Amino acid sequence: MTTRNYDILVWGATGFTGSRLVEYLALNAPAGTRVAIGGRNRSKIEAVRAKLAAKHPMAPISLASMDILIGDSQNAQDMHAIASQTRVVASTVGPYSIYGEQLVRACVEEVTDCCDITAEVPWVHDMNRELNDQAVRNNVHIVSLCGFDCIPADLGCLMLAQYSREHIQQPLLHVKGSIVGIRGGVSGGTMATLGNQLGIEARRLWKGVKAQMSGSSTPQSQPPNGKETNRAVVHYDQTLGRWQGFWVMSIINSMATKWAGRELNYGPGFSYAETMTARNVFMAIAQTLGFVYLAALMFFSATRNLLYMLRAIPRPGEGPSDKFMKSGFFSLHLEAFSETEVFYGKVSGSSDPGYSETIKYLGESALCLAFDRDESFRPGIYPPSVAIGNKLLDRLRNRGCQFDVARKIIPASHDSAKKVQ
Repeated sequence: MTTRNYDILVWGATGFTGSRLVEYLALNAPAGTRVAIGGRNRSKIEAVRAKLAAKHPMAPISLASMDILIGDSQNAQDMHAIASQTRVVASTVGPYSIYGEQLVRACVEEVTDCCDITAEVPWVHDMNRELNDQAVRNNVHIVSLCGFDCIPADLGCLMLAQYSREHIQQPLLHVKGSIVGIRGGVSGGTMATLGNQLGIEARRLWKGVKAQMSGSSTPQSQPPNGKETNRAVVHYDQTLGRWQGFWVMSIINSMATKWAGRELNYGPGFSYAETMTARNVFMAIAQTLGFVYLAALMFFSATRNLLYMLRAIPRPGEGPSDKFMKSGFFSLHLEAFSETEVFYGKVSGSSDPGYSETIKYLGESALCLAFDRDESFRPGIYPPSVAIGNKLLDRLRNRGCQFDVARKIIPASHDSAKKVQ
């Protein structure tokens, strides 16, 4: 790789998540890290830079001196010009199926690593099928799915698979995830991506919904100790002693973890299922129907626009307050099945999962690509566990993220103090 002007470029710096990623890197990147910020509108980027510089005048990485790069995400020439100047791009510009393709192509051709927070697994699969061979030849790492969808499930399953191989000497067959506690907000960018994804991937996603609802996404073989893994989405979890309902990110997380399981050979027919804890069976049914109803409203442009008009959902660029994000948290319980054993994992975070934790995940992914590369990295277009797994896992643990595994259920501090909201 030729000498580059920058170590990391934050692409989409004026967005709700992008501006906070700039702030995160300024406060947490190693001294001397060369960070640039980019997007489509220079005046807006300058305003974000000035605001952050006034907020953090003594930041380790000077905000006021960050260079600005301008381009159009759908213009191939712009994306090549931008990608050629940096070692790593951290992109927050979605929906990625609309605004991400030219950037990925440019990064692959310009030999620039890239990470993003898309949850559009089918789009990532499409990029993998079309560009993976070239990315491997160029030794480029395109690491997608670096947000709350799908880092906890993805790296959680990696952690469990490695534990199963090293301590049980058996392949990992199935993981059942349960969101046992969560509080967080949602931004307009996320809702815009959801609406776009529902529109262009409805058939593929509907197959995933039906599989989750019927329980057919889990293995049909008899699990160890007589435990049942082939469960309908609304069910009573004997291990946790709590009812479970549909979780909106379960389909995306299931697709991502199964992909990683195939690439990393977790075990034959490895599968992942995920639900959300409810106070009782009625709440489990209600939350399941509520998610389906919201998806239906977001599917049609007319109802989606009505939600925007009524301020029922935020517009792109809008999101929760800093105070609300600091009050957020999440806790993911993992129950893992090998051929003869059952063991457990816990993944948790102490702030808003969709924003504060996601920014941390993406920021550390970018820093990992910039400074931690070694022979364990796998070039190509993959989920985090496949591309940079253990190095990123170490970074996140060092930043206070809980990723634990044991033979017994692991309590998390969030479980007892903060129940499902």
